[in-house]
Amino acid sequence: MKRYLKGLGMITGKAILDKGFIKNGCESNLKNSTYDITVSDIFPVGKDIHKNERPATYFLEPREMVWVLSKEEFELPNNVTGLATLRTSYTRSGLLALNVGIIDPMFSGPISTALINFSDRPRRIDVGDKFFRIAFIEHDGVSAHHPFDESVDRLKYIKELETASHVDFSPSFMNIPAFDDEYYAIKLKSIIWAAASRYWKTSIAISTTAAVTFWYLLDTGLWGFLKGKFVWMKDVLDALPFS
Repeated sequence: MKRYLKGLGMITGKAILDKGFIKNGCESNLKNSTYDITVSDIFPVGKDIHKNERPATYFLEPREMVWVLSKEEFELPNNVTGLATLRTSYTRSGLLALNVGIIDPMFSGPISTALINFSDRPRRIDVGDKFFRIAFIEHDGVSAHHPFDESVDRLKYIKELETASHVDFSPSFMNIPAFDDEYYAIKLKSIIWAAASRYWKTSIAISTTAAVTFWYLLDTGLWGFLKGKFVWMKDVLDALPFS
């Protein structure tokens, strides 16, 4: 077993660059046993932004989503798998990446991810930010189990991300509404209307009783007495349509 595992395991340090797993990589991005890849392009979701307009800095609003593309490109052999995880500096800020995980053997090209802001304040994203930590695992060759070439061309990939960010996704993650006063007012109206429609006999009885009660109070002069008695409710009572 020991002889079988000899030479296999995690590839670390300068060997990551020496073995050519990353194109245009640099030693300053090596960290302990991993390599940090950086943002080359930012694609705000829901906005038609092309190359000459893409921002170098973007403030991601709460619940908003944005795509980012790596500056680095991968060139993995058939016996190495990459493992991508979001840097803790992003997760501590309330950012979540949708597609972390595996970089397959024999993959060539850049990688991307969708970032979602789950915090309650805008988060800054800059071109050049380190966003993914990549670990490289060496194993037996897997050519026989890799029927499709999933490599990507950078220019073609950029066009796909432009289309995805502009057409395929909502600017707000899963179309989560803004929970402001207007939202709750609309929801309350819909609940009342649904209840009145479903239990219409009860609604008619309650409405009739309320109308008769208010008419009686107004006709007998008790309404003015009540407004004088409950001074702390005067503003509320004066605002009623029948006051």
